[in-house]
Amino acid sequence: MRVYRCVLLAALAAGLLSACANLGGRPQPVSHFVLEIPTAANAQPSESRAGVLLLRDTETPGLFQSVRLVYSRVPGTLAYYQYARWSDAPSRSLNARLRQRLNDTGPFAAVVPLGAGVRAEYQLNTRLREFFHDAAHAPGVARVVLEAELVRREDGRLLARELFRAEAPAASHDAAGAAAALGAASGRLVDQMATWLARVRPADAR
Repeated sequence: MRVYRCVLLAALAAGLLSACANLGGRPQPVSHFVLEIPTAANAQPSESRAGVLLLRDTETPGLFQSVRLVYSRVPGTLAYYQYARWSDAPSRSLNARLRQRLNDTGPFAAVVPLGAGVRAEYQLNTRLREFFHDAAHAPGVARVVLEAELVRREDGRLLARELFRAEAPAASHDAAGAAAALGAASGRLVDQMATWLARVRPADAR
C-alpha cells in the first residue's frame, strides 16, 4: 500500500509540473499554406471546341482528405506535419485549377462542376491517390498521383481512363518546401491531364 501511495503521489506531482510548464510556455504557431499551382507557360486554346464536360469533385482517400500536410520519411508510411495546414483541401484546389485550365485551353466548349444544373455530354471523374512530401532523403520530392476517367453521360460508357503521376523537387526539407513542391507537381499533373483530354476526346466532340 505504501509503495502504491508513493507512485500515485509521484504521478500527481509530474502532472502538476507538466501543467505549469504548459501554462508558462508559448504554443507553437501553425502555418497555413496556399496550394499555388502554376499556369502552363505555352498552353494554347484548342482549335476546335465542342461539347460540355461536367467535372466531378475529386475523390480523396484516407489521410489526403485532411487539410494537414502529409509527408513520408520511411517507405510505406505516411504522417502529418504537426504545425502545417493547407488553406483549403488540396483536392478542391487541384479540381478548381483543372477546371480553369480546361475552360481556358481545353477541347470542350465549357467545363462546369457536377451539380451545376447544366446539360452535358461528358463527365470527368478524378481520384487523388497520392499527395505528399517524400522526405526520405533531404530535401525530398513532392509526389502527386491522380486517376481520371472520361464518361459519356448518355449511356454511362467509359471512354478513357488514365493514371497520372507528377513529381517536383523540394527546395527545403520542411513544410514550406513541401507546399511549394506540391504546387509545382500539381501544375505538371494538370498539364498532363489537359494534353490527355485533347487526345482522347470523343470523335463526336471534334
